[in-house]
Amino acid sequence: MPSKNKIKTVLIDDENHCNETLDFFIRNHLPELEIVNIFTDSKQALEFLKVNEIDLLFLDVQMPILNGFDLLNELSPITFEVIFVTAFDHFAIKAIKYAALDYLQKPVDIDELKASVGDLESRLKVKEKHLLYNHLLQIVKSKYSELDRISLPTSKGYIFINLNEIVWIKADGNYSNIKLINKEELVVTQTLKKLEENISNKNFIRTHNSFLINKDKVLQLVKSDGGYLVMTDEERIPLSRYRKDAVIKELMEE
Repeated sequence: MPSKNKIKTVLIDDENHCNETLDFFIRNHLPELEIVNIFTDSKQALEFLKVNEIDLLFLDVQMPILNGFDLLNELSPITFEVIFVTAFDHFAIKAIKYAALDYLQKPVDIDELKASVGDLESRLKVKEKHLLYNHLLQIVKSKYSELDRISLPTSKGYIFINLNEIVWIKADGNYSNIKLINKEELVVTQTLKKLEENISNKNFIRTHNSFLINKDKVLQLVKSDGGYLVMTDEERIPLSRYRKDAVIKELMEE
């Protein structure tokens, strides 16, 4: 019987050597996790998960018969935490990022694994967990058409924003301030660097260490006074000296 004070964990990967590596890392470096089952067959895993409560699932994305997303769709609503494990798959990684979920790339790196598990305590408490997985499954179902919508963490939970509603994003330490077209300002618990990595949308460009802007919301480019942009909300966004030429070039090419 698994110990109640440990995180009940299941591993699913159709490649047995991947399960073996992850199993080794967990047993030797992450004593807070207790592996309750390991599967290479996604259909057998599905039957187990339908009748057993777990806390954490390490889930391979690319699998025959039922891939990782198919399996989650069969288990919806999702009540446990999922860490996706994937070989490089541009669409899968992009979808996972847009849904504010976590993933590891193969081959799994022990330091990245530890960092991912280190965030588990706060993520396990998220009540809106099922909404994040619903968002992910909508993205997967509709392919790229849902990639204009992103999940973002706040101090009160998660919000879902259409990217075309964002005017600019400003860094604020470990937080970011987001200005929307309706003039509402939101504070998200994510750094600007992390947001820039996650928003892989060609309309968003970094103009300054502190600003990420939506090119569609630029009203005016002013080259004097060091250079700045006037946005649709009339905010003046500075251009850093070393980014200025690249930003101007990109805007002029529109």
